[in-house]
Amino acid sequence: MVILLNPISAKYGIRCPNSILTLGAFLEGKYEYELVDQNLDRSVIPKLAALIKQKNAKYLGITVMPGPQLHHAIPVSKEIKSLFPHIKIIWGGYFPSFHPNTVLTADYVDYVFRGHAEYSFADFLDVMENKNGKQLSGVAGLSYRSNGSVIHNERTHYIDPNEIPLLPYHKINMERYFRFGKTYLGSRTVGYLSSIGCPFLCGFCAIAGLYNGKWLGREPQLVFEHLKFLKDKYKIGAVEFHDDNFFVSEKRAYDIAEKITGLNLGWWGEARPDTMMKFSDETFRTLRRSGLKMVFYGAESSSEESLALMNKGGTQTPETVLELAERAKKFDIIPEFSFVLGSPSNNVDRDIDNDIKYIRKIKTINPLAEIIIYIYSPVNFEDSEISLASKMKGFNYPKKLEDWLSPQWKYFDVRKYPQTPWLKPHHIRKIIGFEKTLNAYYPTVSDTKLRGWKKNFLTLLGTWRYRNSFYFAPYEIRLAMKLLKYRQPELEGFAYEN
Repeated sequence: MVILLNPISAKYGIRCPNSILTLGAFLEGKYEYELVDQNLDRSVIPKLAALIKQKNAKYLGITVMPGPQLHHAIPVSKEIKSLFPHIKIIWGGYFPSFHPNTVLTADYVDYVFRGHAEYSFADFLDVMENKNGKQLSGVAGLSYRSNGSVIHNERTHYIDPNEIPLLPYHKINMERYFRFGKTYLGSRTVGYLSSIGCPFLCGFCAIAGLYNGKWLGREPQLVFEHLKFLKDKYKIGAVEFHDDNFFVSEKRAYDIAEKITGLNLGWWGEARPDTMMKFSDETFRTLRRSGLKMVFYGAESSSEESLALMNKGGTQTPETVLELAERAKKFDIIPEFSFVLGSPSNNVDRDIDNDIKYIRKIKTINPLAEIIIYIYSPVNFEDSEISLASKMKGFNYPKKLEDWLSPQWKYFDVRKYPQTPWLKPHHIRKIIGFEKTLNAYYPTVSDTKLRGWKKNFLTLLGTWRYRNSFYFAPYEIRLAMKLLKYRQPELEGFAYEN
């Protein structure tokens, strides 16, 4: 019997756990399995212990994203291994895919899967249960310890989304994910993945390191059938497309939009500015008519030099983003621009100041544009110029798994407080101070509970600072945000309106 665990990833924007649901879809009819979501069951150790005893479980698979999931996966793995030494603990997901050697320094993690494990995990279980006569060496994507060394099997192949069955939603209580209320997108919001990968190789992006420029999209008719099933069975009212780049193909985006128009769904997805600027007005109107409310764009930087260092690719320039900010107003689709401030540079102060001025220019063009600010955190993508530049300036990852639990690494992968040696405390203070001031003067529309006097009060606090470009020590804004429970979408997703 197999248990699949989704560790805590968010406080508020909790969606059905697609990662373990997808893995479960490939175990259907082959192995008995149970799904556990720590986002809903915070006291997860007693729940896991009871399942292990009741079901005589032999395997615990854990999906691990960098950030919050990592910081919960470590203690859970350690505790379960101490209680049940016979349990084989297997990690998969982005973090172990990039740091398999580090993960396997911990004796409480037995195996790691790198990349897509949907087919390989079933193969692994067949080997462990002596069902196919194969050896562990034949399981693609598997890493494990052997005779004091770490063995890395050949990489897994990318899985075509059209081969992924309808997820086994019957294995979880979907109503528990809808009980939080309404989001900006609509009622009963679900997460859905319609494609994998991205055709671009941005040097700061984990997707590039994992997929190496590969992108595969699910057929529009199949997307429609899945969403209609969710609409009919669970009465969903909104969808977050969790694709790394939903809008790669204009025709596919148009066809999906046309097919789902009658479902009355609000929705959100991710795109590149230069790709979307090539879309026709007709496509934009169709997207809006289908329920598209907001698009997340990687603007990244105001500097063409920084975009080149990031290997942003395509035809994106700083001017592209300004044009898109203006164009988005015409179609009533809110652009959500993300920026990566503090990348390795010979003049960090200049670059941060220029990015701040650029962001202010975007808000002048389109006050409804959402701004998401990250602080540059290197990813383990050896071939990119920006990763090499980071190492040349003295950046290195922890070598042992539990070192990631130390205070200085706690927020590294949420891209807010990185341990990059070229960023000094005053740089971090300036970026965070500007972010707080910006979010006060222009509160996010994605937090639907923040309205009326709450929104007006926050805007009032940010007015004098924003108008005078004074971002130092915004303690009053921090206090107000804490009292009002202000939720940043990049950390907590779309907030619920209870």
